[in-house]
This record gives sequence, C-alpha cells and structure tokens, in this order.
Amino acid sequence: MNHHCYMLLEGQKVSLGVHPDAVITEDYSLPDGTAVHVIVGEEEQDKLFALQGILDEED
Repeated sequence: MNHHCYMLLEGQKVSLGVHPDAVITEDYSLPDGTAVHVIVGEEEQDKLFALQGILDEED
C-alpha cells in the first residue's frame, strides 16, 4: 500500500494509505521539500481517519 503524507488540522504530519483524491486537501510543499496534503476542515479529517480504518481492517 502506498502511503501519503497528510498535515492534520492541529499541524501534525501523518503518513496514511488513503489516496489524496478521497478527501478534500490542498497540496503544499514544506521548506525541506516534503510534499504534504493539507486537510481542509474537520469533516475531511474525520473522513480521512474513517477511510484509513477501513484500509486497516482489510490488511
């Protein structure tokens, strides 16, 4: 499973298997060159975690 780097609402970076097209995000590059998908809103963050839970159950 490919992992993608997400920036959560609290500023925490996490690596999850959810494809960025599945949630509403803004692409952003950190000063060190890391590309992250910034979560847009609490609803999308909740959806991200729910989708990751489904992926974890499939493993």
